[in-house]
Amino acid sequence: MGTIRCRCGAVEIELALSRDVFRLECCCYDCNTGLWYAHQRGGPPGPANQCIDTSWLANDFRIVKGEAAIGAFLNFKNADTTRFYCKQCWSVLFADHALYAGKVIACQAAAYDGITGLQRMPLQARHFVRDLSEAQRQALPPWGGDPANVYPGVADNLIARFPAMLEAGSEGIVMNARLLLERIGGAVVPDDAPRLSAGPPSLMQQLPAAG
Repeated sequence: MGTIRCRCGAVEIELALSRDVFRLECCCYDCNTGLWYAHQRGGPPGPANQCIDTSWLANDFRIVKGEAAIGAFLNFKNADTTRFYCKQCWSVLFADHALYAGKVIACQAAAYDGITGLQRMPLQARHFVRDLSEAQRQALPPWGGDPANVYPGVADNLIARFPAMLEAGSEGIVMNARLLLERIGGAVVPDDAPRLSAGPPSLMQQLPAAG
């Protein structure tokens, strides 16, 4: 059974499914800056190469311990992504997104070895490399997969797989991201880090323009 743990051990979350439904490396500004913000407050650092190993999991889990230690934040007002974290050690545990329809959550706890017991598929893509500076792009480790699966923006194969991901996911009756957010009193919006809102348009902000 897959388990997410924060770095200090205060929070332990048991996943209903023992496998992920998609996996890629995310280079987006939003994810990297979210992990940066948590690190500034004592959390583990994100990857030095700005390329975050990300798994999507079913939105169905059990909090084994530490519910009172869980908080949530948005990078900025009306942000796409809600990040859940341990208030004691600022480990980012998982994230919910406006497009996930309550069925999946995204987990980047592999950045600090915080996820165990999960059957993880091979990496399927690397995306949002356009959010990196030229120096950051040059510092990325070699991509070991099909070169066509390195994307400037959102990964095409993620979008193509998304309906199947939602079907493979589930919204837990006992606990899920929405229920947890309600129980902990909602997400805060930091007012002490302008960098959080200084990046390029988020995916949801880009969608109207694309239409």
